[in-house]
Amino acid sequence: MNKIKNLSFLLIAASVLVSCGKAVYKKTPGGMPYQLFAGKDTQAARVGNFLKVNLTQKINDSVYYSTIGNIPLYIPITGQSNPYDISELWMKLHTGDSLVATQMMDTFIRRLPAGSLPPHFKKGDRIMTYVKVLGIFTNDSTKFLDEQKARTAFAEAEVATVRQYVESLKIDAQKTTSGAFVQVINPGTGNLIDSGNYVTVNYTGTTFKGVKFDSNEDSSFRHVQPMSFTVGNQGEMIKGFDEAMRYLRPGGSAKVFVPSLLAYGGNPPPGSTVIKPYENLIFDLKVLDVKEKAPAPPAAPGHPQKIDAPQPKN
Repeated sequence: MNKIKNLSFLLIAASVLVSCGKAVYKKTPGGMPYQLFAGKDTQAARVGNFLKVNLTQKINDSVYYSTIGNIPLYIPITGQSNPYDISELWMKLHTGDSLVATQMMDTFIRRLPAGSLPPHFKKGDRIMTYVKVLGIFTNDSTKFLDEQKARTAFAEAEVATVRQYVESLKIDAQKTTSGAFVQVINPGTGNLIDSGNYVTVNYTGTTFKGVKFDSNEDSSFRHVQPMSFTVGNQGEMIKGFDEAMRYLRPGGSAKVFVPSLLAYGGNPPPGSTVIKPYENLIFDLKVLDVKEKAPAPPAAPGHPQKIDAPQPKN
């Protein structure tokens, strides 16, 4: 609720400033119209600095992306920019400044190679970007400490939100080390799955609103084969999904509630139209098979696997 209120305040405040005429539209060298509302701080961005900003983007009248209530963006100032892009303005900003920029999709279409336009953008769209500069860091060390602090606070709040959601469903779920919640439907039999085990599973993923975004049991997603991976192999699976496997045995099933930072965070899978930045997710999963470790890869053609020669007997 606070996220919605903060976002509404930002957009309304920007509209009021525009209507009051406290800043006039200018254009960047690349032709992008913008309005800059100066704060009281005199600290300006320089090459090598990092901008800490809240940023919201709207496509026409719909919010497409926002850091409000999430993790601010930390943007390195390199002195380089792209025409008709927000990067043209980074060097103009000071701590406390606000910025409103307008981009027309037709201009992008004329400049981009054919077929490279993301599916959520369409001809005739207008993109409005609202930026609030929260701070400027002069080096990577101070930026890193601030970013870690912001990320930790957000992660704790997110886990609390997911816990509240799980409790509202009145289900018994176990919290993983990092903060996903696992409702074991069927524990399965045999030993608990552990790091290094090679598992084969079926799964269905949905948002907290119940919208399905992926499944290997639903033919509409065009990949109905079981999925196999090595548990604990960093980067192979999202962390919340991976950690949940350790609560199951062969043949088991579970529902896993995953905070966004243990899923895709602010970077949903490319091409995703369902998963929004910082979206908490739910996975229904079934363990079909468990092996102690991944099988050896097949030998490449023309390169037979090495077979150890028999050792002579004494």
